[in-house]
Amino acid sequence: MDPNDWWSPDAWSRAPLRRAEAPRHTAEINREVAQRWLVGAAFCLCFACLAPLALIAAAFAGLMGLAGLASIGLALLRREHPLEPGHLTA
Repeated sequence: MDPNDWWSPDAWSRAPLRRAEAPRHTAEINREVAQRWLVGAAFCLCFACLAPLALIAAAFAGLMGLAGLASIGLALLRREHPLEPGHLTA
């Protein structure tokens, strides 16, 4: 795709050229999934702390449940098998 041809009407609908990606190692995939989970848990804990003291545990559990549903949605969008042998998935 010509970078100077970005204004043409069909330039936005064409798929960009993609480079072949090198296969990733299992450790790299596991690290990314664990980091994504830790960030999600930290956000859930931060928002749960806004609840009254007696409801922090319930708020945290509810937010983690919503994060779990979001992870299921992410796994479905990425077409990952939830029980993938060898590495973690969303």
